[in-house]
Amino acid sequence: MSATIATPQAPATGAGSAPTALTRRLPSYAVVGSLCTVAYLVLFWALSAILPSTAANTAAMLITTVANTAANRRFTFGVSGRAGAVRDHVGGLIAFLIGLGISTLSLAVLPADSSQAAELTAVILTNALASAIRFALLQGWVFNPRLRPAR
Repeated sequence: MSATIATPQAPATGAGSAPTALTRRLPSYAVVGSLCTVAYLVLFWALSAILPSTAANTAAMLITTVANTAANRRFTFGVSGRAGAVRDHVGGLIAFLIGLGISTLSLAVLPADSSQAAELTAVILTNALASAIRFALLQGWVFNPRLRPAR
């Protein structure tokens, strides 16, 4: 007769548990966000040469937000297929509007004769804040498994 020794098991964590989900999702979110930020900055820089800075900001943010939401949906939050895609993109667009408001405000407070470098600095700083807000919204609301419709 052999005795088995019970070893303590770590508490089970669900797929949506905060520390596990956060540590698993942040690296992917950072990669997707970094790529989209570079794309945004290139678009903003190119568009601001031919459009007012607020119009360039809006266009660049809208284009990269759609790509960002799709990429985060798939790679960060592991959601694939068409089910819920419209809901997810609407949530992404709400996060976009918040980020747009923050970045537009930052451009509005700059003096009218600000350089393109000053505008880029302003949008980089405000986009960092908007990214943190966006992650919180995506994690806690848009892709929260408890709030997603059942399949």
